[in-house]
Amino acid sequence: MVANRTITAINTKLTLIASNPWTNTTAADAVGLGSTATGFVSPLVGVPLSLEGMTSDNPFSFSHQTMVETATSMEGNLYGGYLATANTVELTITFIAASDSLATLQALAKVMQVQRETMKFNGTMIVPSQGKTFALNNGYWLEWQSIPTHAKILQPIACKFRFESVDETLEA
Repeated sequence: MVANRTITAINTKLTLIASNPWTNTTAADAVGLGSTATGFVSPLVGVPLSLEGMTSDNPFSFSHQTMVETATSMEGNLYGGYLATANTVELTITFIAASDSLATLQALAKVMQVQRETMKFNGTMIVPSQGKTFALNNGYWLEWQSIPTHAKILQPIACKFRFESVDETLEA
């Protein structure tokens, strides 16, 4: 029986959760904001963030996972070793310069800057066209561009994360 699947990517949903396992303070405390601004910043940490405004031509890209490294002996024998980083994967998310999600990410970047500490990220990617859901586990935010490149139009902004593993979970 043929599975009812397509290759449509437009309905894919990505949700990330930022956590700060090294402190017990809220994000609002970290940036020194008073209680009037708490509603803007504190919901960013520990709450699922549904990201929107990704580019239509390449919103998500995942790196290949290198599982084995090989070496050849002087005699021509090939040897291989499984790598500890075999499950590690990088996710690049590309946002259109007018995306509302960029303000959310900018606020998280500010929290890390003020704390001078990183946050951990976990996430879920739902791919309805394939009937699959993926868990993005134990990640870090690696790269960020706070100001878009200026050309004829403002260029997309890429944001890169590295996750310890990506696991397929129950069907969407």
